[in-house]
Amino acid sequence: MNAPFSHGLKAETLSGSETLDALAHAERPERGFLRAAWFLSGPAPATQIVVARSTSGTPLAAFPLRPRPVGPAVLGLTVSEVTGPYWPMRGVPVDRSASASDLAGALDNRELKAALGMVLRLGPALESDASLQLLRKAASLAGWRVLSKTVGQLFALDLAKLSESGAWPSSKGQQKDRWRVRQLEKTGPVSLASFSGQDWSLAVRDSIAAIEAHSWVGQLDEGADTKFMDPDLRATWEDIARDPALAAMIRGSVLSVGETPVAFTFGLDCGTTRYCIANNFDQRFSKHSPGRILLYDDFTRAAQRGVQWLDWGLGDAGYKQQMGAEPAGAFVDLLFVRNPFLARALQPLWERPVHHQASSA
Repeated sequence: MNAPFSHGLKAETLSGSETLDALAHAERPERGFLRAAWFLSGPAPATQIVVARSTSGTPLAAFPLRPRPVGPAVLGLTVSEVTGPYWPMRGVPVDRSASASDLAGALDNRELKAALGMVLRLGPALESDASLQLLRKAASLAGWRVLSKTVGQLFALDLAKLSESGAWPSSKGQQKDRWRVRQLEKTGPVSLASFSGQDWSLAVRDSIAAIEAHSWVGQLDEGADTKFMDPDLRATWEDIARDPALAAMIRGSVLSVGETPVAFTFGLDCGTTRYCIANNFDQRFSKHSPGRILLYDDFTRAAQRGVQWLDWGLGDAGYKQQMGAEPAGAFVDLLFVRNPFLARALQPLWERPVHHQASSA
């Protein structure tokens, strides 16, 4: 891997990672996962860390980047992309105490602009995210053009509000789940086991992969968006879990019938926010909705841990809304473009409406 760089283009491999971790630690709790291991893990890690600093040298933002060729190879055009897993979102850690003008000054630095490249891509990202809004404002002040396209709708559960209402999950829903469990027990004993990244065993990861293999997603071409049946994506999460701070955020659970793993949940607890990154079930048991049983249990446990907001990501609005989720903002894909003429040329192509396709790129 190429050595990461900081403001001034001095090679600082170790300090670049330390700067990422320091900025992530000081970020809003829901963005605390944006640590060095998040960006440096998996088959496509960042090849460069560009740190924007104030005139006094204070880190204001860190950009873990990987170049991506675009257009015909003969043109040699590349875009600098912010790396990291697709879910729950992509982002860069930002000093939230910095003003937009402070950050704009750093982004207007000639050497820093050269390191970031002519076009910087960041997405998917939550449009309403305060750190993203600060970055967008600062970039605009520094003369960058910011092109945005909506790629989907976030669905979320306000667990604090739902728990306070005393009507969630409903008595009827709980009764129905107890009936479903009894039906599953006709096949074998039903058990639920929770895990964190700190006690996440090989056997549990194999169980999740087996569930995915028998899920509707696993039946699609090349496994589609499986997180653990896909060896590269599985390696990404295994690498991430080697960071103790990130391991403590990883939370999930597995429902088994007898010796057969049947459903799983997987996500991150970041402060009072839980990101639901993956959940699925073995289609052979679909008649009795093991996935729904496990999700309600997972959400109840999260609420007991102090989680107040459950971010359920993009797509599949139907079953999410049935379980209490509501639209909670747009996900966007952004291009930060330095050259105004290039920005005008790219704008109609980039900002045209798109239909979201699930991805783990």
